[in-house]
Amino acid sequence: MEYPKINSLWKRNEAHDFIENDYSRPEFAAFKQWRVEEKIDGTNVRVYIQDGTIEVKGRTNKAELPAKLLKFFERDEFMSKFSLFGTKSVQLFGEGFGAGIQTGGIYRPDIAFILFDVYMHGRWSRREEVYELATQLGLDHPMDLGMMTEDEIVTLVKSKPKGRYNDKGYPMEGVIVRSEPIMRFNDHGDPIMWKLKVKDFKNNLYD
Repeated sequence: MEYPKINSLWKRNEAHDFIENDYSRPEFAAFKQWRVEEKIDGTNVRVYIQDGTIEVKGRTNKAELPAKLLKFFERDEFMSKFSLFGTKSVQLFGEGFGAGIQTGGIYRPDIAFILFDVYMHGRWSRREEVYELATQLGLDHPMDLGMMTEDEIVTLVKSKPKGRYNDKGYPMEGVIVRSEPIMRFNDHGDPIMWKLKVKDFKNNLYD
């Protein structure tokens, strides 16, 4: 399974600028509150675990991952925790991040994997389940920024906030936003979620 596409909140014009308040998906208009997490700048990774075996892939089956990132999953402290799942089939979705991947040096000096979604038991896990599993596996998860309205989210991103993964005060890339509780009533049956990046707002009141 490939990870579902995450649309931006709004459609774009020919200049690739936002058409504010023109939603890229009609279901986005149905929610008053959203669950918000910090967006991490990395490379997409899918991890398949079943019967004590692991398969690591990029966003697509043809995508190549850095050798240092693949070694992260070969560590004994990670491999030894597969017994948590028994014979269950589990799919972990996240980002390879850290020094040498995109702007990852702002997060940490080494390469690691940050978990942001889990598919198991035939369903997508709730955020608290993802966070608990990340802890059990010794993985990081994105910073939870809480529940916000759309207006609050847009104001936050336009303010060019500092990232919260560490205490270095780096520029936050943006946010990933999900329905809470998880709902799926779009035409793909995927979780309802969207993103906003700071760089998407080229000219705003905060510039």
